[in-house]
Amino acid sequence: MRLKISFKLKGGRQVMPLNYQYPLSSWIYNVLAHGDDVVAKFMHDEGYHLKNGKTFKMFTFSQLYFPRGTYNIIPKSDRMELWSRNAWLTVAFQMPVQAEKFILGLFRDQRVTIGDRISQVTMEVGSVEAEKEPEITSETVKIRCLSPVVVTENKPGNKHETYLSPADNHYAGLLFHNLLDKHKIISDEFAGLDPFVENNGLKFECLTTKPRRKMQIIKAYTPEEVKVRGFMFDFTLTAPQALIRTGFNSGFGAMNAMGFGCGEIIM
Repeated sequence: MRLKISFKLKGGRQVMPLNYQYPLSSWIYNVLAHGDDVVAKFMHDEGYHLKNGKTFKMFTFSQLYFPRGTYNIIPKSDRMELWSRNAWLTVAFQMPVQAEKFILGLFRDQRVTIGDRISQVTMEVGSVEAEKEPEITSETVKIRCLSPVVVTENKPGNKHETYLSPADNHYAGLLFHNLLDKHKIISDEFAGLDPFVENNGLKFECLTTKPRRKMQIIKAYTPEEVKVRGFMFDFTLTAPQALIRTGFNSGFGAMNAMGFGCGEIIM
């Protein structure tokens, strides 16, 4: 299930941090938390059950979009200046379509403030629309990133995880390992599938010659600040249709609920 959320801004010059994914994620979590009991009851009554008992943990969202010519990245800074009166983004959920009207209602008439101790922008929800679900009729699809895909590896001797690019040897195996882990929450149908062996029916191919690296700082200007690196690119994915749909609805790679790994199917 996917929603397009459109926002209204007051207009005039405003300054917003480029590291906006964490405050956006927090806002989405808070909105969903208010309706958790209602939607959980609906899903139970309709016969939908997630194995971990959680309703809203599997979601992702795209970057924020503004009309062309209404924003500008401020050189040598982590800020952008806006003159726009409109913005929008896509939010994807691993939820049954039957819950759509409840989710739509939760986001209507909401307001979000995006910012840090330096600058903030407040946006009001103008409209919430359900996006048409694509028909996944093949086991091979082309996907375009709407937000950076994050894939990490724990390398021996390294204290911290290593952020991988699509060109790294282990990238495909780790991408599919993450996707299979998410699908296990819904179903055990691919429990025996090993993402690291050859001829397993899983294939990833990056179609972009030079994937665009994007850094996002989570909890910027706080003691908990974390720098996250992902990549924007087009890719081909070959996998069972149910597994592709899980990635489409809940995100590809890691940290999806922080706004990473949202994609759209392209022809």
